[in-house]
Amino acid sequence: MISRHNIRVIAHHVFRAIYMLAVYIYRVLRFLFRPLFHAHPRIYRFATALREAGKELIRPPEIIPPPIFPDPVRVIFPEETTPGDKGEALSPESEQKPPVPSWLRDEWREIHAIEPQLFPEQWLTENISSYHIPSTRIAEPYLELCRLYGDDVSHVFLVPWLVRGGADLVTLNYVRLLTEEHLAGHIVVIATLNTDSPWQERLPENVRFIEFGKMYDFLSSEEQEKLFIKLLLQMGPQVIHNINSDLGYRVFAKYGKTLVTVSKLYASSFCFDYTEEGRTVGYGVWYLAKCFEFLEAILSDNHAHLEKLREIYAFDKQKMYVNYQPAPPVSTRRKYDETDLNKTPLDILWAGRLDRQKRPDILIELAKKCENLPFKFYVYGSSLLDMDIYTRAFEESGNIIYCGAFNGLPSLPVEQYDVFLHTSQWDGLPNVLLESTALGLPIIASDVGGISELIRHEDTGFLVDPYDDADRYVLCLQEIYNNRSLLASIAGNAYQLISSRHSWNAFGENVRHIPHYTYR
Repeated sequence: MISRHNIRVIAHHVFRAIYMLAVYIYRVLRFLFRPLFHAHPRIYRFATALREAGKELIRPPEIIPPPIFPDPVRVIFPEETTPGDKGEALSPESEQKPPVPSWLRDEWREIHAIEPQLFPEQWLTENISSYHIPSTRIAEPYLELCRLYGDDVSHVFLVPWLVRGGADLVTLNYVRLLTEEHLAGHIVVIATLNTDSPWQERLPENVRFIEFGKMYDFLSSEEQEKLFIKLLLQMGPQVIHNINSDLGYRVFAKYGKTLVTVSKLYASSFCFDYTEEGRTVGYGVWYLAKCFEFLEAILSDNHAHLEKLREIYAFDKQKMYVNYQPAPPVSTRRKYDETDLNKTPLDILWAGRLDRQKRPDILIELAKKCENLPFKFYVYGSSLLDMDIYTRAFEESGNIIYCGAFNGLPSLPVEQYDVFLHTSQWDGLPNVLLESTALGLPIIASDVGGISELIRHEDTGFLVDPYDDADRYVLCLQEIYNNRSLLASIAGNAYQLISSRHSWNAFGENVRHIPHYTYR
């Protein structure tokens, strides 16, 4: 009859064989899949956890020797030999196993001296598992970022890109002011999306520009966040100003409590966006409530948006600042004389992106209603998306002339046009309206966002409410056509407003009053 002890011995060898087989299979799989694991850390961590769970499942049970054996620490079975005990050469498998560290052996001996029953079994010492700590993929990018970042940086601007747009111009205005007025140390602008930034050429020469999104697009979203926060925490600039960077907002929301210990955080917000179904979206909805407590201030170019934020989220008014953007300098202004009073037809300029926000479809509907009126519509603009539907409609219209893309309103022959038409569905206080006013061109605009802070109906321009009422646009145009003398006075009133409130000096004074924003 097989004794209970022999059963335990057999079971020990069976389990040990299974365990060693699993170890060999694991080594083969690890060799085959190592490139995949190291390229994808999450897969590696999952495989490691799976391996450890498997070890626990098939690990041989500990054998407690019967008291009749002289050695209470380890049971020696006749059929079991230890490599090297009788002068045998160690097997290749044994040679590949890492030796037990001397410090660990010393600890075992010290413990064993206190309690002779405690000492590791041989199967454990032969199969001590080693854990490979994967090298992080952000180590080299971090060193590279530090070199690009440089020294003595006081202000960091986080942007998605620098392209032709209103938010991009806001960034350039802040950077230019801080540089020209010596209100900052070195400035770094970081673009966080994987796209080109043609307007980086407009940055002052001593401003450092880092194309983070293009350089580290191969990193996962989580790795980019870790790399980003490591840079900001280690460098500790005085000011971190986020202007529409999604990555910047994610870092503010996740790590803002830590970031504020080394830097002052600011965010610029201009307006909400809306989906085609009417849902409110945008950074103000997604992030501001999550990181407002960490922000030193929210900056905007209009009061209307800040009031909307207060209405929805009950934000503290003391942390909200309006910095009206400076109107661009222009070399010439549109002048109205006697010839304009009887000019036919009325030439109307529409310029902007061909996208859903600017509502070129309203322009098309309006033009159809004016087919029998002496109005001509001149359209400039391009699209970030495929909006051929609009350009085809322009070509099919008898009173719309599509002129293609443009590089800012001052680049257009504005003296040829009588009025500027703006049909946006939502907006802050768009720069194109400041350009039109500076150029002396009267404006008809939708009453949305902060536009009414510049356009006062029949004083500094004409407002249309609701924004999609094509008939109201027609009435405004007819009023102008029948009374051309309004144009000169309206253009003059609007110009006086921007000359004071939207001057470069006024912008500088507003920035200086932002708490802790300028360099000290």
